[in-house]
Amino acid sequence: AQATRRHASAAIGQVLIYPELGGDERAGSYIEHADAPLLSVTDVAFYRDVRSARRQSLDDPTFAPLRDKDFTGLPPTVIVTAECDPLSSDGETYRDRIVAAGGKAWWHEEPRLVHSFLRARTTVPAAAEAFARIVGAVGALGRGEWPY
Repeated sequence: AQATRRHASAAIGQVLIYPELGGDERAGSYIEHADAPLLSVTDVAFYRDVRSARRQSLDDPTFAPLRDKDFTGLPPTVIVTAECDPLSSDGETYRDRIVAAGGKAWWHEEPRLVHSFLRARTTVPAAAEAFARIVGAVGALGRGEWPY
């Protein structure tokens, strides 16, 4: 969304599911859930290197949106994170920055769930409920609605 916000074909909305947004790794969930099941801070660093091939700057807001200085003009944003996930604080911070810039953003931290919980949506009721919320958010944004 950072890259296309001023384009004629800008996104009408975005739903981010346990995203890594380039947040402060010395605070919040990065510390509290550093060794969480299914995703640790070591894993986060590995996947960041894979995504960037160690060539993309962490200060590039199209790679790490929280490094942006300007949060205006972003589409309505729904962010869903897992409570037991080092990335959860990124969702809260991104929401706060979009709202502070006058945009629409809603963040929901799924209690007692871990990163990748959608894999369990057919066997874990809490994951199924989270999936239903995500599908509802996609539908609402697609219809141009903001129910949050």
